[in-house]
This record gives sequence, structure tokens and C-alpha cells, in this order.
Amino acid sequence: MIEPNGFHTEGPAISRRGMLAAMSSIPLVCALPGAASANTRAEYPASSEALMGMGIEDVSAEGGMLRILTPGSDVTLGADNVLRMRQRIGADRELLSLPLDAHFAPWRIGEKTPFLCTLEGNGLRITVQGDSVLIFAPQQNMKLSFQGAFEPVYRRELRGNRLLLDDLGGCGFFGIPIRPTEFLDKETPWSIRCHLARWDELWVSLCPPRAENPKRLAQSISHDILYYLLKDNEITERYASRKSLEEIAQHCQILALHEEIWKDAPAWVEDPPGGHYDHPKPWETDRHEPIDADAFKRMLDDAHELGLQVVTYCSPYYSSAPDLFAEFKRVLNEYNLDGLYFDGWCPQNDDFRAGYQFMRQARAMLGDKILYLHSSTDPFGSVDMYLPFVFTYADFCLRGESGRGESDLEPFLRYTISGHQISNSAGMWCYYGSTGKSGYQFVVPATAHIEAALKNHAYLWRQSRMWSRFPDELARFDREYYGALSKR
Repeated sequence: MIEPNGFHTEGPAISRRGMLAAMSSIPLVCALPGAASANTRAEYPASSEALMGMGIEDVSAEGGMLRILTPGSDVTLGADNVLRMRQRIGADRELLSLPLDAHFAPWRIGEKTPFLCTLEGNGLRITVQGDSVLIFAPQQNMKLSFQGAFEPVYRRELRGNRLLLDDLGGCGFFGIPIRPTEFLDKETPWSIRCHLARWDELWVSLCPPRAENPKRLAQSISHDILYYLLKDNEITERYASRKSLEEIAQHCQILALHEEIWKDAPAWVEDPPGGHYDHPKPWETDRHEPIDADAFKRMLDDAHELGLQVVTYCSPYYSSAPDLFAEFKRVLNEYNLDGLYFDGWCPQNDDFRAGYQFMRQARAMLGDKILYLHSSTDPFGSVDMYLPFVFTYADFCLRGESGRGESDLEPFLRYTISGHQISNSAGMWCYYGSTGKSGYQFVVPATAHIEAALKNHAYLWRQSRMWSRFPDELARFDREYYGALSKR
């Protein structure tokens, strides 16, 4: 997560993945380890399993009305040939409507699985998924004009992709391949116009796709990033001592262990395109093995005895493991972990489908265990443009390593960091990368920033051992942050 060789920018901080994007003008078409270049979706095929309760709840065809219900959406297609898309979580309201040309009729219910249901027309297939995504797949050239029924306060566009949100929810439009879209807001209602070709896909995300998980929102994460502090001998405790863990357990329920716990990657590993990293670089290993197995086991035993749940660093983006799932399952089982921390999930790629299917399979593999995701710029190389329907499969989503993008502090916290009424994962602020100052700032969050985060449904990690170098500031953070959380 922190740049090799002390990499810093003059402007907002940039992540390792952001650095790769800046250094290379060639899009990463296929960088998931082992993926086939001809078809990135082949390694991670689509699954029909409903995960985290996100499935098809009901399908009906009565009185000329086709209706599909998911936990987050109510989609209807009536005799008037208007497709209506309603939000169901946090508010019961229409988000979008889409008049469809009469030549698409007659419409019928097609494939139905626990996770998806298709509406089949003459030249257009619409797939409604349990995570409140609608996929429009044309079999002919066409223009679609969506009409909005809410007033978005967060409006972002990138290469034709659009994210439109307000405090209650919203929607996103994501094209494969990327194509220009028009946002017409001079009229009421506003509209989005899309021009699609045969074999395109337009993914429309309705937010939020699932309810928040109160259990996860009530948990706090201790997450130290000690690699370079250890390298520079500023900290010597690679595996937390019993004393350190006792202090952490006073405030946190989850202990996230970063890359420094693992052995160096083998000499043969290659960096992602555009990357130039010196050894040791444990984030790229093909097999996650602790540097000191006895100390690692002692730490895990102590943490569990103190009631801490433990997740460890595993990066789908950087790992050189040929079979990611086999390696991640081994790590989970061999070390008796409570979940995994993913540093990234997808290379920079406008075709995000392989990464999306990977995330669904990761969620299926973990079951009820913790999925803690870092995704500051994936998959578009952007702070501002992201995929709520991917983040929803994570329990916690860490963002902000690469600056604040186009936003001032409060909208950044509300719509870039927070998952509230968007993905409904717990949005974690990667504070050191977006304090508002240039480069990385390894400091304890300021009082004003703590207050702003809590106001905007954003959560802060506790960098327990890193911040212990500033004991007065750490004590202030504990009073202010955990004191405010206890009053909720």
C-alpha cells in the first residue's frame, strides 16, 4: 500500500496502483494472475449463487406487468413499455425510468436463477441481478434514454461512466466497452442518453444493493502498515507483543496484519506492468509464509485469546500465486484466520467483469468471515468513479490512499469514503493519503477530521503501533473517536 523507495507526489498522494497507471499509457487488459488474455472472464466464471442475501426475491407476470424484486430494487416493465427501477432500502422511491421502443415487444421472462432473472425482448436482453445491477445487452444498435427521478448531489463522469448519488442512494452507469454518454440536466426530469452497439453491455447499478450490517459497523479495525518503519528500524516489533495486543483490544475488535508479516517474494516474480519494485516485496509473493512462524503463531494465539479477530494481507492485484483461491484458502485454513485483507481487487481496466466475478467468488469462499478491501482507485484508475456493486461484497472498504479526487472534504467523506446508502459496506478512511496535505502524512487524525468522518458515515482505522510514537495524540484520538462512537 505504501510506495516503495519512499515514493511521494507533489500533489495528492497516489497509491502503488495509481503510480502504475501514471507510468504506463497502455491499459492493463489482463493482469489477474493466470487469467487468459483472450477472455479475462474465463478464469472466474459467473456464478448463480445469491450472496449476502442478495438474490432474486420474487418474479411475477400479472396483468401485463413483469416484475422482479431484489433486496435493493423493484424493477417493473408494464404494457406501456416503460421500464421502472425503484429503490427499496433506506427509501422507497423511483430512481430511473426507461421508455423502450415498441419493436422490442413482446417481452417475456427468460432465465431465472437464485441470483438473476432476464427480461427477453426482440433485440434486447435485460438481466436483473440480486445485487441490484441491471445489464442491458443489445443484439442491435440502439439509443436508450434513462430519466431520473431524484436530484443527485454527487455527479461524476469518467470516459462515459457516470455515478449519480444523493444522501439516500442513487445509481451508476458503466459501459463495456466505454462509450460517450450524455447527461441532460437542463430539463426536469434529467436524463442520461446512451448509444449502444450489438454485443455492448451497459451495467446500471441501483444503490444500495443490500442493508448495512450492524455487526460490522460496530467493529473497529487496528491496521498498522509497518513495512518501511521496520526497514528503517523505526519500529522493531514485527509481530505484535502480548502487551501491544492488550492495548489494541481495549478499542478494536479486528486486527489487520499488513504485508510485513510475510517472507519476501521469490526472485523470479515480475512486477505489474509499469512497476519497478526492489526486493524485499512480500506483496508479490506466490506463497504467504511468515518470516518467523513461531512468533506469528504466538501473536495469533494471543490475539484470539484477547477476543480479536485477525485478517491478513493477501493481494489479488499483486500476488504471483497461479491459483489465487487455492492460496487464499490455504492461508485461511492453515493459520486459522477470521478473514482476509485484499490490497486491491482489479488492475486498471474499463472491462471490470473479471474482477467483479473474482470478488463474488471471494465472498463465496469466505462465507461469513471478514472481507476487508482496499480499493482507492480500482478499476478505473480514479478516486471519484467506482463500482458500488463490487464494494457491497466487502464487509469493510478502505479508500483514500490516492487523495480526494475532485471533491472537498465533506463530499469526499460522504460519497467517496462512506458506503452508507451506496454499497452499504463500512467505508474506512485511509487517512494518511488524503489529509488535504501533499503526499503521505503518517499522523493521528485531527479533531476536525474525526468529527467530519463521523458526520458523513465514514469510519477510521486505528494505527495502533504506528501512532504509539505520538502517545498524547493517540490518547486524544481514542477519547474523541471512540467516545463519539459509544454515544451512537
